[in-house]
Amino acid sequence: MAIDAQILTVYDGGLAATVQVIGKSDGQAGQEVNVVKVDVSELTPPCDSVAIEEIAYDVDGGLVTLSWDDVTPRPFAYLKGNDSMDYRRVGRLTNLADPASRSGDVLLSTVDFEGNGAYTILLKMRKKFV
Repeated sequence: MAIDAQILTVYDGGLAATVQVIGKSDGQAGQEVNVVKVDVSELTPPCDSVAIEEIAYDVDGGLVTLSWDDVTPRPFAYLKGNDSMDYRRVGRLTNLADPASRSGDVLLSTVDFEGNGAYTILLKMRKKFV
């Protein structure tokens, strides 16, 4: 009763990073709750946070919520179906939580994920340094 998840680093350079997150249910209903999918301390070079430039996704069998890690996680995207969102023209999607309480990481949760559910999410990000 789990989701088999993989995190693939597509690109990790000086100011940018692209990560692909893939998850597939093992055949039984199960959920992921606030699982770290982008750990900013593991990027090269490590950064304090990231700003989302683009999200491309294919979610089947439930809903995926992306959140900023904080004392109380702050959702910023609800993904279902197949689509993409480009935030570059609006100045990127940025974590505005108090820097003292946030880690800068990106979390993923699944909601009502079915036994045959799967997701593929591509996150294009700009690294932010203090």
